[in-house]
Amino acid sequence: MDRFLHPETRLLVCDGRKALFLRNKGPVGDPAFEVEQEMHEKGASHTADLGADEPGRLGTAFGPRSSIEGTDWHSAEEDAFVRRAVEAFTVLCDANNVREVVLVAPPRALATIRKVASKSLHDRVVCEIDKDLTKHPVHEIAKIVSG
Repeated sequence: MDRFLHPETRLLVCDGRKALFLRNKGPVGDPAFEVEQEMHEKGASHTADLGADEPGRLGTAFGPRSSIEGTDWHSAEEDAFVRRAVEAFTVLCDANNVREVVLVAPPRALATIRKVASKSLHDRVVCEIDKDLTKHPVHEIAKIVSG
């Protein structure tokens, strides 16, 4: 399926650690993206730096104590980054009167984007692509996104 992107369409290409805000400068059918903004997570690499390193315990009056599943601090940090990226992207779209938006993210990040995006951003979405393209050069992203 070919995706025909109009000039001035904006793309949010995002995962849990990097976000690219792209703008289509090319004509319909021949996209040419430029990077308007880039965000990077400067998060901690060790779980102990993010939060508690041991799960809590749950005791009952009638049986042994069991552990409570620990928080996945890396996932929580990635979700927080995606939220910040969506907020910044929404501000950019609002400021530039953007009418069409494409969301490109791996499935888990895309789910977070859907959950936290405002109604005004949802109304502008013309396409969602569930791939992680943050490590690809911009010209390759254009080829992949256009079909």
